[in-house]
Amino acid sequence: MYAPLKKAHNRPLLQVRGLKSYFFTRAGLVKAVDDVSFEIAAGETLALVGESGCGKSITSLSILRLLPEPGRVVDGEIIFDDHDLLRMPPNEIRRVRGNRISMIFQEPMTSLNPVLRIGEQIAEVLRLHRGMTNPEALAQAAELLTRVGIAAAESRLRDFPHQLSGGQRQRVMIAMALACDPQLLIADEPTTALDVTIQAQIMELLSNLGRDRQMATLLISHDLGVVAGYADRVAVMYAGKIVEYAAVGELFKNPAHPYTRGLLACIPRLGDKNPLPTIQGQPNDKHSATDGCAFLERCPTPCGSGGSKIPQLKEISPAHFVRCWRS
Repeated sequence: MYAPLKKAHNRPLLQVRGLKSYFFTRAGLVKAVDDVSFEIAAGETLALVGESGCGKSITSLSILRLLPEPGRVVDGEIIFDDHDLLRMPPNEIRRVRGNRISMIFQEPMTSLNPVLRIGEQIAEVLRLHRGMTNPEALAQAAELLTRVGIAAAESRLRDFPHQLSGGQRQRVMIAMALACDPQLLIADEPTTALDVTIQAQIMELLSNLGRDRQMATLLISHDLGVVAGYADRVAVMYAGKIVEYAAVGELFKNPAHPYTRGLLACIPRLGDKNPLPTIQGQPNDKHSATDGCAFLERCPTPCGSGGSKIPQLKEISPAHFVRCWRS
């Protein structure tokens, strides 16, 4: 089950249904993503939030079929524009990846090739997917850099990644992702390690591009301040599962899952001199995951049902879903 779109007539561009991505390790089976479902329409931003290790990035890599070994998608459907990406032949998924679906990866310094000039890295995408000649691709690359706010774009094409600031490298990653005018953009922690001013500029840029191009965006983040300002809907993940799913205003106003309430309580507030609260305990070991509620040992108000069965997503108000026995 997944939450419906905010408008009934909005046709979903991407539908993830019952996605399960497991890692088969020597230490045992790791259920990194376990029965995850959501959908995104054109022009909409869905935020996937949660602490490190909850399965956000593995979800995005599963969509693009880029799971590293020994990971494998074992079940589910990923329907993009009425086609199941999981059942596409390798040559077809390569035509989709980087073209109709693009991704901004974490840490642009490690995502960009350190020995290739910026212009060559952007031009490669255009030559591969759009069949441009090298001069055409370089001219388009300069236009893309200008569009994402990099001054003196033509001279920057000759720079190597280490010659750019963190914010400029992130803008280059955005330019590469937008080179083929994708229908869906996956932004994995696009503002990590950037200062607050640059964060705001990057998110405003993505927001404007999404609105102008009617591009769907899957925003993966642990920064709830960014999510509050730019997302339409939010899916909260914990231990490989979505535990709450709602419109952004509804989630911040009426959080229903104890994990969501814990995350929101940890947001610093101007003028509050009290110590920030914490979520007690540690995330459960995925090698020894039980069939019960994954949040049971950290829950401030545990219930008797949590140890035996997994709670299912339940609609507690229109388009607001939660996975908790107490809701």
